[in-house]
Amino acid sequence: MTTTATLPAVPVGRRIWAETWRLAVAALAGVTAFALVWWTLDTAGWSDARVGGLLVADLLCGVLALLLVPFRHRAPLLVTIVVVALSTVSTLAIGAAALAVVSVATRRRVVEIAVTSAVMVVATIVYEGLLVPDDATPLWQVVVAAAVVVALLAAIGIGVGQRRALVVSLRERAALLERDQQLREDRAREQERAHIAREMHDVLGHRLSLVALHAGALEYRGPALSPDETAAAAGVVRAEAHAALTDLRDVLGVLRDPASTGGDEVTGTAPPQPTLGDLPALLDQARAAGTTVRATLGDLDTVPAVVGRHAYRIVQEALTNARRHATGRPVDVVLDLLPTPALRVVVTNPVASTDDAADAGTIDVGHGLRGLAERARLVGGTFRAGAGAEGVWTVEAVLPWTA
Repeated sequence: MTTTATLPAVPVGRRIWAETWRLAVAALAGVTAFALVWWTLDTAGWSDARVGGLLVADLLCGVLALLLVPFRHRAPLLVTIVVVALSTVSTLAIGAAALAVVSVATRRRVVEIAVTSAVMVVATIVYEGLLVPDDATPLWQVVVAAAVVVALLAAIGIGVGQRRALVVSLRERAALLERDQQLREDRAREQERAHIAREMHDVLGHRLSLVALHAGALEYRGPALSPDETAAAAGVVRAEAHAALTDLRDVLGVLRDPASTGGDEVTGTAPPQPTLGDLPALLDQARAAGTTVRATLGDLDTVPAVVGRHAYRIVQEALTNARRHATGRPVDVVLDLLPTPALRVVVTNPVASTDDAADAGTIDVGHGLRGLAERARLVGGTFRAGAGAEGVWTVEAVLPWTA
């Protein structure tokens, strides 16, 4: 009980209203106490000067106490002590003193509560002796009554302070949970978009490399081609461009623009994913584009679909890179099973020249090879790509799974 919760900022209008009604309640309590005490007080035998002096002092001190109460937030302990001291000679200040005691108790600081309680008990004793010196009430009863009242006020203040601290704690917890949920959603969106970016790169890179290859052949050999050959090459370009557009539409179908719909999540139905069963068709496409592909495929029936999908994308990207950087060179594709169990994918092709082989170690791997390494990592596998001393570029991945 020695800490104070940091309350959130309260709107000015709400703060003024809260302060106003509290001050009004304190004033009403003071006026009620003033009326009851002075109405029932036996002033017989008192001189007019004494009665008038006490009455004026009561009113002035009460008004001063009410004026000081709004400043209790700036100097809680000091204002409370002064207001309680003023209640020594003023019944009108009783409401203000009670409000000040409750307010300082909401801070839940033991020293402040103890000092305030002691001052209020002393003020009650002084009040009894000053205003009603002839009262036959024993002193110990006055002290006990004052202590009970102070304890009640302090308990109310502590309860209010605990409730405020609980509200602050719940608000902070809710804000923390909201931020955590937002971070999880952002992370999920980033991962989904990274996945989509990999798919777009792999799919469109393969398709567009075929389009570029056939379009380049048309440009270079156009005059020497027969009309049938030209039409066939143009048909391949059209078919691959159409396939690329279809693949792009499928990939973009899983996206939704948050700005246009007001949502944040990535939604949609993912396009069909390739499997190892689609690998022969991929190799035939590469051969149709003019690449010599020699394939050795083992018994792949036991390979899980997720591993097969990543293996397909690795072969696809390796063929695309071979067409880009080693046009006309043969490509060897080997897929075999390891006993761990794991699927090993090896794609090799000679580099275009001796200089390229010498510089292969410094070539930027680009987003494609980084994406392939990420695919291997997602299934707990390994990936490497590079040129050997004999001038052969090798892409190798080992993709394990749990039996």
